Amino acid sequence: MESIAATRLADQLRSHQQELCNEVASRLLVAYPELKRSLRLEENYLPITRLSEVAVERLNELVRAVLIFELPSLADQELLWAHGVLPRNGVTAEHQSSMVSWFFEEVRKLPISAAEIAITREIEQYFLVQIRHPHHKSS
Repeated sequence: MESIAATRLADQLRSHQQELCNEVASRLLVAYPELKRSLRLEENYLPITRLSEVAVERLNELVRAVLIFELPSLADQELLWAHGVLPRNGVTAEHQSSMVSWFFEEVRKLPISAAEIAITREIEQYFLVQIRHPHHKSS
């Protein structure tokens, strides 16, 4: 992972966080309306706002940490936790994979360089492998 490109990309994710997270949350709720049941709307949140806060913003921050430290394995513990906890609340690996894929698809719509696009693909693939095979260690 090229350091300067990773840092620039982390900055882009911070700058565009709200629009990225809302867009991905919206797509998830359209494709998987059953996710509304797992959001625990105990407060006066709109489903898109709640899903953005509890899932997509968390993903955004995790990706930023991976970029800043240039260490995809930083995500392993979070993804392993998700594998053990989220299915009990109706969130499947398919939901998680879609969120990751759509998040990076939206990121690649930003004005980013070819090096940054390559980094998004690398991290996306790493996350997808960890979601599908939570005990797999990518190199």
